Amino acid sequence: MRKMRFGRGAWLAALLGLVTAVPALPALAQQVNWKMHIVWVPARPEAQAYQRFVDLVNERAKGKLNITLYPGGSLGVKDIDMLRVLPAGNVIQIAGLYPGYMTRDLPEYAVTVPPGVIKDAETLVKILPALTKIYQETYDKWGIKLLGYVAHPVRDTHIYCKEPINTLAQLKAKKLRVWEKFHVQTFDALGVAGQVIGQNDLYLAMKTGVVDCAVYPIGFANTISLQEVAPNAAYLFPYVLHPLNLIVSKKAFDALAPDVQKIVQDAAREVEKQTVAAYVSGEFDKVANGEFQKKGGKLLAPFPAADQAAFQKAARDIWDREAKAIGAKAQENREAVLKAIAR
Repeated sequence: MRKMRFGRGAWLAALLGLVTAVPALPALAQQVNWKMHIVWVPARPEAQAYQRFVDLVNERAKGKLNITLYPGGSLGVKDIDMLRVLPAGNVIQIAGLYPGYMTRDLPEYAVTVPPGVIKDAETLVKILPALTKIYQETYDKWGIKLLGYVAHPVRDTHIYCKEPINTLAQLKAKKLRVWEKFHVQTFDALGVAGQVIGQNDLYLAMKTGVVDCAVYPIGFANTISLQEVAPNAAYLFPYVLHPLNLIVSKKAFDALAPDVQKIVQDAAREVEKQTVAAYVSGEFDKVANGEFQKKGGKLLAPFPAADQAAFQKAARDIWDREAKAIGAKAQENREAVLKAIAR
């Protein structure tokens, strides 16, 4: 009996050994979920471009990565805090950002590509490599990776007025709405009084006579029915600013498998190529021009070439002055952009 019990015990032990010796099946890879912040609402073309990026990644990643886009700042993240929030990769992992919002932590970005200093939209393509170097130097310090760009949809900036105005001489007698301090300084140098008024308050300010004219891209004017209170529009300068950035927490990106990293990077480059081409071609503006006129707006002849040149010179002078006032880094960035323009 003892031998039988021993034999049975040995047999069970051997069987258990075989079972434990079988290699475990590989665990199924878990889907990675990212939250993406943007400040633009879904109707804006900028938001639609970022949505295309998200759709491309989700389709190609096939369950390995899923990005959910939260437009309109719905996650409660402020763009001004992006450098402090994104690197950890816990609240959000990826975002769309206008670099001008980083000026609290990086004051030099206020004068890296200010409005009016570049004479044509096509120059944006020339300066992108220089801007990439500037941005990535910043992001490297904060633990952020720059994936690429979403170009602004609009390329032309017009002066909208109640009366037909398309010269600087006429504009000197008017109160002008602008969107930032740099514009106030530029127009002041030309003898025009500028006042910063936000987009949400512009229609009422124009209707009630707070201002007589407004600086605004024609591609966006239709969204606030500006033609109802300022039906006359004349081109003055191109809408060349910081391109919109597509950025990701380096910690979150590095945690992805190499094949998924490639999917994310390729999608970013594809959307960048599409949006830059659309920006340079002026596709959005062409449609907006027609819509503006259908709604009762009138496109005047552009400001004379001499006025456009005077505006650019004033903007360049302010650019030089403000960069020196901010410091060495601002001057370094300005010189890098100027060299890129001259190539």
